[in-house]
Amino acid sequence: MPLITGFPSAPPIPPHPHTPMPFWPEMIFTVFLGIPVVVGVVMAVRHLVTGRGPLLLACLIGGGIACLFEPIVDTLGLAYIREGATLTTFSSMGRDFPLFINFVYIWYVGGLAYLAYQMYSRGVTARSLFLIYGMDVCINVFLESPGVLLGAYQYYGPQPLNFWGLPLWWVCVNPLMPMTAGAIIYWIKPHLPGWKVLAVIPVIPMSDGIANGAVAWPMWTSLNLDANLVTTHATWLLTLGLALFSVWLLSFAVARPENEVGEQSKLAIIKAAVLGSPEHDATTPEAEPSAPTGVPSPASAQI
Repeated sequence: MPLITGFPSAPPIPPHPHTPMPFWPEMIFTVFLGIPVVVGVVMAVRHLVTGRGPLLLACLIGGGIACLFEPIVDTLGLAYIREGATLTTFSSMGRDFPLFINFVYIWYVGGLAYLAYQMYSRGVTARSLFLIYGMDVCINVFLESPGVLLGAYQYYGPQPLNFWGLPLWWVCVNPLMPMTAGAIIYWIKPHLPGWKVLAVIPVIPMSDGIANGAVAWPMWTSLNLDANLVTTHATWLLTLGLALFSVWLLSFAVARPENEVGEQSKLAIIKAAVLGSPEHDATTPEAEPSAPTGVPSPASAQI
């Protein structure tokens, strides 16, 4: 039935699947995603015990809260976490969500936000920022592929770049969540001494919403028009362009000139960010970043 004379109504949204959650794929995927959560929690406790501060704990808690965005992005992006899970943790928008959803948000969104903050604090160039984006894309592919291959969840509708069940447009969007959160933490952390750093907790879900809303909207629009694959592939290019544009924008907030970063290898930066180093412990005085007149001055990391 036309909405306006001469203009046809939009095609219907693809029907929502109702395949039940298989038991063993759920268990296997839960353990797979739970291992990095256990590692992150152990590190967060170690940081508290050794006096390095609660920042990592705050990031992990914020990541856990950010999982409440999952029903929103699933509904708009046509993803279906199979229902009837043995370890269902919450329900929202008429959908049930299992424990592995909580796990993936805790470490991918929260944990990687902490890692991004540490890397920014130690110094990254604009080029390095794009390498971090590529690293997070690869991590996303690695963490999601077992879930779709095992049948724990699925994507439906005219998803572009859907070669083995994981539409690759999603992995272009997701890295911006921790990268954006890390950039915000980089700027506000010097103003949050001691336990005030727990104010970081809402930053994580806020960054989730910022990243998805800023970049994924073209794909959400075309998918919910039930567009053909030619259209959704073209829309993916727009989404990818917005994602890369976002990384470029982040570079103005956190990147430094090459001569300030030095010759330290990217692997060494990642290792230092994960394990910490004596010169970046909680006893080191923290200098607040200068006003954004070009390139921010370093903000020392509290691990």
